[in-house]
Amino acid sequence: MIREIMIINQSGIALFYQNFINNERLDNEQSLASYFDIICRFTKQNFKESLKTLTLDSFIFFFYTHSSRYHLVLKCTNIDIDKNLLESISAKILEEFLEKYRDDLIEFNGEISVFHSFSESLSNILDLRTEIRNTPILKS
Repeated sequence: MIREIMIINQSGIALFYQNFINNERLDNEQSLASYFDIICRFTKQNFKESLKTLTLDSFIFFFYTHSSRYHLVLKCTNIDIDKNLLESISAKILEEFLEKYRDDLIEFNGEISVFHSFSESLSNILDLRTEIRNTPILKS
């Protein structure tokens, strides 16, 4: 179900990106993060609502905005999406990320390599959620 994940700060910078299908990184993940940030801000300012999903032919992008204004974006397959499950997963992932990197985020200087180690925490969160719900979260 979840193919990719991106965590974006309040300035539209992709702090963390992971592709669960293969180990390739996006060539343009910073451009994509800026686009997602802009579209989230646009919907909030002009429609007074937060963007929750963006549907393309084959994928759904699920958006979660934390009260700190950090965004988490999940790229999911367009099959049987459980929005409540994605909301719960997103909240847990972002809360753990913000807690784990609290000091790094306060002192953020543009260097995102410090956040690469979040992959291990992310695997633990997603494995736990899978066990609890008996629902496959990751698309293999």
